[in-house]
Amino acid sequence: MNHSLPASRLPKVLTRWLAFGFAWLLLGMFLLPTSKLYQQGLILFFWLPGLLAVFAIPVVRRSWDWVLLFLFALSVFWAGLSIIWGGEPDRLKELLYVCLAVNATVALAALNPRLLWQVLLGCAVLGAALAWWSLFYFYVWQGQSLDMRIVATGLLNHTILASHVMGVMGLVLLFMRGWLPLRFQGWLWVLACLGYLAFMVMSRSKGPIIALVACLVLSGLWSNSRTAWLTGGFAVLTAGLGAWLLPDQLLRGGLSYRPQLLEQAWGLWLINPWQGLGVGAEYKLSIVELGRSFEHAHNLYMHIAVQLGMVGLLLWLTLQSGVAWRAWSARSGAPGRTLCALWCFAAVALLTDGIGPWVKPREEWFTAWLPVLLGFALFTARYDEPSPAPRSE
Repeated sequence: MNHSLPASRLPKVLTRWLAFGFAWLLLGMFLLPTSKLYQQGLILFFWLPGLLAVFAIPVVRRSWDWVLLFLFALSVFWAGLSIIWGGEPDRLKELLYVCLAVNATVALAALNPRLLWQVLLGCAVLGAALAWWSLFYFYVWQGQSLDMRIVATGLLNHTILASHVMGVMGLVLLFMRGWLPLRFQGWLWVLACLGYLAFMVMSRSKGPIIALVACLVLSGLWSNSRTAWLTGGFAVLTAGLGAWLLPDQLLRGGLSYRPQLLEQAWGLWLINPWQGLGVGAEYKLSIVELGRSFEHAHNLYMHIAVQLGMVGLLLWLTLQSGVAWRAWSARSGAPGRTLCALWCFAAVALLTDGIGPWVKPREEWFTAWLPVLLGFALFTARYDEPSPAPRSE
């Protein structure tokens, strides 16, 4: 008896499998207790079906964005090559992880492009509920003082990086509002957006908040609507009032020693400006005033420059430019506008944090790699914008 899956059913099975894996990538950080479980789930639910799809289904192999793939491959190649002159060989695994994630995203987009964006939006809705739960759990259940900087549930236990994740998911919800059922586009949508905003404010993380304001201010460029410009103006006004009325809460910590870290990282980069130290190479930046050292420059671009040199940084910026172009070219639709917003937010947020793109799946993936994954997805296949739901009389 033949128990093999019929060829006609294989795409449907892999599509559902990949959709669950994509949701795991987006929500696992909120829910899971260990990074090991998170990464094992990605292997089983996202990367494995992606490999099956690319080998078994011809449409997946025909759906690659060859321009982005070429730019991505150059970045991967240079990072891998840097191991020869000083990089960490174990980082080859991280390079493979990113490649598998890109492949799985392309596979899902090729099999059902609309489903990919629906899963992204659905996870943003659920993430808003988890943001509110984090606020309740931290300040009410645990009884923490309102002066304490919030951390989220699950693996999002780093205040700044959790704020990065909340900013990304909040922007998805903001710019994909039109894809929600009409009954959810009113006060429920506002409440969900406020959950992300409240978390970011209570994190007191200046970098992500500045990135959010910058994104909203510039959103009129790709949204081309009066509402977008008004939203940007309101964001600037709100941020200004907050800094004026609550300076101790929002501006405490000053520049958090970022200039000193950048100055020392700049000196390290000058030692080997073109090749860098190698991917994963360790270096220390000391802050005498604190009596401690840091393992990275708290600036993703400078971190890349130190580890991969000017060549690696230029390759990364070229890849990001390709993603930005794909987003800009698709700005007539909600997915394109959403990617424009995520790219803008990530570009600014990573100026003040981020340990680098070549790491295991963790918080940085939401700013370093999610825009790249969605850039591939935008090109892979066309989607239909949802028709406006009829209003009840």
